[in-house]
Amino acid sequence: MELTEIDNDDIEAFLVESNESLSQIESDIIELEKASVNREALDRIYRSLHTLKGNCGFLPFPKLESLAHAGESLISCLRDSAKQSLENNGDRNFTVTPQIISTLLQTVDSIRQLLSQIKTTKYEGDDDYSTLLRALTKLQENQQVIALLSSSPALQSSELGEIAITESESAYIRINVSLLDQVMNLVGELVLTRNQVMGLSQKYQDSNLSATCQRLNLITTQVQEAVMKTRLQPISTIWQKFPRVIRDLAIAHGKQVTVEIQGADTEVDKSIIEAIKDPLTHLVRNCIDHGIESPIERSAAGKSPTGRIFLKACYENSKVNIEIGDDGRGLSPAQLKMRAQQLGLVTPAQAETMSDAEAINLIFLPGFSTSEQVTNLSGRGVGMDIVKSNIDKINGSIEIESQPGKGTKFQLKIPLTLTIIPALIVNSHGDRYAITQASLQELVRLEPEQALNQIETFYDVPVYPLRGNLIPLVNLNQVLHPSNPPHSQLPTPNSPLPTQHSALSTQHSALVLVVIQADNYQFGLVVDAVEDIQDIVVKPLGKQLQALSVFMGATIMGDGAVALIIDAVNLAKQAGLHEKQQLLSGISGANIPTEPEERQLILLFQGTQGALMGIPVAIAFRLEEIPCTAVEKVGNQDVVRTADRILPVIDLQRIFPTEQPTPNRETETLQLVIVSPKAGLSVGLVVERILDIVEEPVTIKGIPSRPGVLFCAVIQGQITEILDIETVINMVNPYLLQVSDRG
Repeated sequence: MELTEIDNDDIEAFLVESNESLSQIESDIIELEKASVNREALDRIYRSLHTLKGNCGFLPFPKLESLAHAGESLISCLRDSAKQSLENNGDRNFTVTPQIISTLLQTVDSIRQLLSQIKTTKYEGDDDYSTLLRALTKLQENQQVIALLSSSPALQSSELGEIAITESESAYIRINVSLLDQVMNLVGELVLTRNQVMGLSQKYQDSNLSATCQRLNLITTQVQEAVMKTRLQPISTIWQKFPRVIRDLAIAHGKQVTVEIQGADTEVDKSIIEAIKDPLTHLVRNCIDHGIESPIERSAAGKSPTGRIFLKACYENSKVNIEIGDDGRGLSPAQLKMRAQQLGLVTPAQAETMSDAEAINLIFLPGFSTSEQVTNLSGRGVGMDIVKSNIDKINGSIEIESQPGKGTKFQLKIPLTLTIIPALIVNSHGDRYAITQASLQELVRLEPEQALNQIETFYDVPVYPLRGNLIPLVNLNQVLHPSNPPHSQLPTPNSPLPTQHSALSTQHSALVLVVIQADNYQFGLVVDAVEDIQDIVVKPLGKQLQALSVFMGATIMGDGAVALIIDAVNLAKQAGLHEKQQLLSGISGANIPTEPEERQLILLFQGTQGALMGIPVAIAFRLEEIPCTAVEKVGNQDVVRTADRILPVIDLQRIFPTEQPTPNRETETLQLVIVSPKAGLSVGLVVERILDIVEEPVTIKGIPSRPGVLFCAVIQGQITEILDIETVINMVNPYLLQVSDRG
């Protein structure tokens, strides 16, 4: 068969399947190097090479077929040896030598090289693999397993292995990524249209339109979630390459390293996978180069000669938490300070006042390196700063925990997706802007008298004391429109020296601060108003606007207007916050007069559709679990009998309906929050799941997101709907409130 006769789609499908199999083969080969041989890994390698060999013969690709066949033959011998060892010695005498592992990995590299050549030219090229083929054959002979082969059991084994991969494949199909991207773009447009229609519904207040919009909202949300799931990939697509990287680097540097992996099935959007691939690889290499000590050094310190690198991933709220660390030598803050001074990155005075945590974060400075010489791993003056920059670009964060002599851990928090994200919509100088929830810490509302008493000016910098810390204030309008007069008046400094009086002009409206934590910057962004919290569709900026670094993209609002999405880190840099924070670093906010911050105890629970909701603990006086069968109907009101009363019950699903199937009420246990919004009135609220009781300042409120919600607030970094209990009761049974008023 001539290659010109082969359909391009067949070659593409072959390449996709082969590369997927190759990644798994590589991971399984590394698994064979452990003390106890994994026979399942041997079986997987054998089946994958057998399938690859068969596909090559069909296309045909003879060089690739020969390599796959030679590797398959060696693995077949190893399988039979492992079986024989199990029968005779319980696997105690069977090991796979490092030479076999290295040769098999070389085979994988050669197959990958051939696949790359085929992808580019559709031909195998002129490279000669005869030396590798002879090495594979010799290893097979040296194992002295040919005489032990019994073709029947081996054949039966292989046949069973091939049958095992019959049935599950029919449940899956392959889809081109570009098609998924197109569908995701269409879903984004659907979300924008949904937002516009919801805006019309609020404007015209038509009951029929409102009902239709509510259903449109639910369907759009479900379609969005379903499409996003199709783009999810397990983080193992990155991690399965690390054992090979770690093995090769450890051997090259004379170190012994084991790898522990947890949460490899944690799924993230494909765009995030692509963005974090290089940063995670660099962190792993950093652990080997700088973290893990040599076996002699570890033994002298009382450690095992073999170092440990761990990779962990899990979901945490709406983000993915990734940990990469080692049990190596750790980081020395004193040495990091000294090295930073040698490189001219900090002054001796700055190093003297620097905390240990700040010293550890020095490794993120551009040009910082602890290596004196350039190697293939480090010493080029780039690395950790690029890692942090790439993580920042996807609205993620990275933190370091380290103990000298015990090890270092890098903790990353990244979003699940970049396409549709929750954001806070703010208004400044008549324009709307979006701030991603990832960089949002909390919201603060200062009445005129509070602003006069609490905002001070230090070294030309207006500051606000937030729980003992001085945070600089940035007026968004002044940064974006320096020539415009500020709408929200900030302190005007009278001198460059610290002043103990407020220079804040008298104003008749409250001051709204959005407290932002991004990179190493914490600051209060002064805006005219907070409008809403909603999911936004991120659109890239056009060429004419790409030079504006303070914006990371744009989105279309419900009324069709465009809102720019603020890049918090670049906004901080443009406002000169680095220099301002250095000026404020030696000033304590302890002497600044402040009013006691009003904090509330909030009961957090999960409402319908996974929404995070809360109510003040002051009106919630008991939590109960009751069987669903305990709920009775009296007229149109659900009730439950308690020890001393008949308690009205309101299921929040009636207030915030969902399209999801209703659980079986005969066996379900209901979680009940008993609230008393008014004297003489108690009602039981049925919630999905009670989460926690927290003490938080609720100093600014976003507008209500829907009927029954009093306002939205940011609690523990999450957007939370605070319920309006009286409105909820009124929506279900107004008579309850009327009876209470008469009582």
